Amino acid sequence: MNGRRFHINQDVVAGLMFVVAGGLFLWFGRNYAIGTTLRMGPGYIPNLLGWMLVGVGALIAGRGTLVAGDRLEGWALRPLVTVCGAFLIFAWTISWLGLIVTAVLTMMCAAVGGAEFRLREQTVAALVAAAVVAIVFLYGLGLPMRYWPAGVMG
Repeated sequence: MNGRRFHINQDVVAGLMFVVAGGLFLWFGRNYAIGTTLRMGPGYIPNLLGWMLVGVGALIAGRGTLVAGDRLEGWALRPLVTVCGAFLIFAWTISWLGLIVTAVLTMMCAAVGGAEFRLREQTVAALVAAAVVAIVFLYGLGLPMRYWPAGVMG
């Protein structure tokens, strides 16, 4: 061997996480038609994103094995749980609470995981983000979604 040492560091773990995420995109999108660049099927973008994640992850992990980077430290569970919880809140509430309320709840849940969470600042940020989301997705793109919970404002 030429004196190089195999390293396990944060870059290796992050790269492997990208590879796993890309693999999941490819696995769950395998039954959708890909189509061509001019006639994209429903599986085109998930397939493209999956391969991009696998490629970038392999590069990051490969580089991490050759270069001594930051040591792997303990996991911070609170951010992990709150961000994953925010995704679940969105998935479970979008159909019956509507886009505005769901956007606020999702942002508040994800923000609780941060070390510098301040209720007043995050509430303002969540309300502004919900307004932007409503303007972009409902007015700009014209998506047929519920704005508010059933029975509220029409």
